[in-house]
Amino acid sequence: MIRPTLSLTSILALCAGSAVAQDMNFNRIASFMVAANTPDAEETSAEIISATEDGMTLVYSDSPAGVIGFIDITDPANPVAAGVFAMPEGEPTAVAVHGMTAYAGENTSASFVEPSGVLHAIDVPSRGGLASCDLGGQPDSIAVSPDGGFVAVAIENERDEDLGDGRVPQLPQASWPSCPPPRAAWTVTG
Repeated sequence: MIRPTLSLTSILALCAGSAVAQDMNFNRIASFMVAANTPDAEETSAEIISATEDGMTLVYSDSPAGVIGFIDITDPANPVAAGVFAMPEGEPTAVAVHGMTAYAGENTSASFVEPSGVLHAIDVPSRGGLASCDLGGQPDSIAVSPDGGFVAVAIENERDEDLGDGRVPQLPQASWPSCPPPRAAWTVTG
């Protein structure tokens, strides 16, 4: 008597588990060709992606094309190319969005021993630059606090893999830049 009960319990658990797992599967409803935003680029690739607070615009970094791209997903099943913000000097490394402001890191490094970068605040609706801040190093990733009170930027300063077989440490090491809120003291770019 114990065996049938145990077997029935196992079967019920498996059925319930597969129903729950089915609800958790990724269900693609559309795809988007990043080249639609940069048709003249030789190479393009969406890397880091973030969404506006209303969830209607996706913002992504495209390092090979040197832009921050925008995708209108008002109709999620039919995403539409919505323009780009071209990096002034280098390549984007990351993007994070708070409200309708995108924060993008730009690698402007001349070499491994002269790392440099800029943090840009971009107005999502107009695709225009609001402000920029010199980071004193090569940005890698960005995060914005939930209240938008601060932006954290990881400074990577890539190492030269050919120098000393890529061993660490290699100077210059990463640093902690400090940029006041964009409306206070950044260089206005727009």
